Amino acid sequence: MSASLHEEPGGTALVEELSSRFLVGDREGAFALFDPDFRIEQPTSLPHGGWHRGRAGMESMGATFAEHWDRTITNPRIMGCGEVVLQVTTQTWTARATGRAATTDVVELFSHSGGLITEIRVFQQDTHLLLSTLDEE
Repeated sequence: MSASLHEEPGGTALVEELSSRFLVGDREGAFALFDPDFRIEQPTSLPHGGWHRGRAGMESMGATFAEHWDRTITNPRIMGCGEVVLQVTTQTWTARATGRAATTDVVELFSHSGGLITEIRVFQQDTHLLLSTLDEE
């Protein structure tokens, strides 16, 4: 196997720890696992979409998300794939305005370096389904 197929040591454990901290509400502990200049990308079709940089960017993205939805995350599956760690979760998004909910799988690709997360790219399986929860019937 070539070196490029080997996961950087600790990548899977790093994402598992991040997931655990967020799930128990330890935001400060979770943010300690991010590189100060990390970035996160969400699909641009979503209200909170686009690239967001650093803690301020992630908090702004989260605030925009929270204007529209509440979310539950279940069944995290985390796998190392070379220099990237893959997390697949099942998420239910409930629209605050309509009360309508939708459940979809979400794939996240985590890049990391020096024991910190440097980038997350997020891929919701069906953004149209999620956006439909915002529509008044």
